[in-house]
Amino acid sequence: MAKRTLIEQLDDAVTGLLTSRKSKPRQLDPEVTSLLNLAADLRHLPRPAFRKKLKADLREPVSTAASPVSAQATATPYLTVQNAAQAIEFYKKAFGATEIMRLTEPGGRIGHAEIEIGGSRIMLADESPDYGSVAPPTLGGSPVKINLEVSDVDAVARQARAAGAKVVRPVEDQFYGHRSGQFADPFGYTWIISTEIESVSHEEMQRRFESLVSTPPKEVEKSATGKVNPIREGFHTITPYIAVREAHEVIDFIQKTFDAQGSILGVGSAGGIHAEYKIGDSMLMIGGSASWKGTPMPTALHVYVKDADATYKRALAAGATVIREPADMPYGDREAGVKDVAGNHWYIATQQVSASYIPAGFHAVTPYLHPKGAAKALDFMKRAFGAEETFRSESDNVIHHASLRLGSSMLSLGEAHAEFQPMPTMFYLYVEDTDALYKQAMAAGAKSLAAPADQPYGDRNAAVEDPFGNQWYIATHVRDPQ
Repeated sequence: MAKRTLIEQLDDAVTGLLTSRKSKPRQLDPEVTSLLNLAADLRHLPRPAFRKKLKADLREPVSTAASPVSAQATATPYLTVQNAAQAIEFYKKAFGATEIMRLTEPGGRIGHAEIEIGGSRIMLADESPDYGSVAPPTLGGSPVKINLEVSDVDAVARQARAAGAKVVRPVEDQFYGHRSGQFADPFGYTWIISTEIESVSHEEMQRRFESLVSTPPKEVEKSATGKVNPIREGFHTITPYIAVREAHEVIDFIQKTFDAQGSILGVGSAGGIHAEYKIGDSMLMIGGSASWKGTPMPTALHVYVKDADATYKRALAAGATVIREPADMPYGDREAGVKDVAGNHWYIATQQVSASYIPAGFHAVTPYLHPKGAAKALDFMKRAFGAEETFRSESDNVIHHASLRLGSSMLSLGEAHAEFQPMPTMFYLYVEDTDALYKQAMAAGAKSLAAPADQPYGDRNAAVEDPFGNQWYIATHVRDPQ
């Protein structure tokens, strides 16, 4: 008889062990004997308690909570805005967006819309506080930033600014190999516009980052080449400048009426004060005094507040006289008008057609002009300052109301009529390049009041007078005071 193999010997021995066969197994090779002894030691494993627990575990349903997301999934930003229709038009002008769809409610509110920028989809809708959907202005801002990769960041940045985006951080070369800048849209969201200019490995990026954060900041002279924001912190493109002999009285009036916050910063060479006060999100410059030798230039300002009626009462208590009592307007505002002791007109309004009291794209304070020849004034501002017309109401070749966007600000105007007569005023206009815009304004028909020059307070500015008597101080913030 042929000798059995090791496998046959082991199989026979284990079978006998498991069946408790008492007959002595045949003669086994030493290798099989050692394995059989090991099998005898493991015979009673696993223990009953372990078997019971394992059985229970295997009967539990399998959780998929930690399962990886399908490779087919996509993540799409969903923006809540005030006036989604305007937002869609802005994104078209600023970023070349294409509208995919919109669902509009009977009242005009957009319940859902989709646009595409490049190959990326973005969803958006008008805010609906009743359903917990509110826009950044209602919340006081948004922590969300949207990164937009483009082929030419400088070109897109210019396009975005022309559409009304505000520079948050100027376009600069970054350590991680991109050239990028940050821009705030009129609806409360910040866009990081970026172009890759260098391929940087993760290791090199980390090295540069460590070098950057470990190096103490250097004291460097900042200029308008992109080292600082060309608009001084806290300001918008347009700042109305009220120049009157009753400057102190005006300050007292805006403090009592609008809870304005600010200070008097100094006294000028003509003997008048220079003060800067903030109403809501908007800065005002105020100059003059009883001993001031300049020419008074009161102005007309449209001010959005949370409660027009209450603010109107405070204005009267602060010494204003009535131009117009509070009333609901056909364009959705509740509005009143008052005149302060210096002759400034204040149109106090609350928007009633959305959750915010300020219309989308506007700030708390907007200058209002009543020139003779509103159409010509509008054309001048387009040619001189690159203003963009956003609204016009006109009949019989007379502009009753128009809105213009200059950078991050709005300006309104309408033809002089009845009690609404011209009030030539002053503006402080922040731009990216004072010298270039000064030349542009001169070519459009402005008269020079002061050539471009650097100022000790960190601005480079010039001054012109337009054909309608308004004075424009054209400025670029070039350095922060040391």
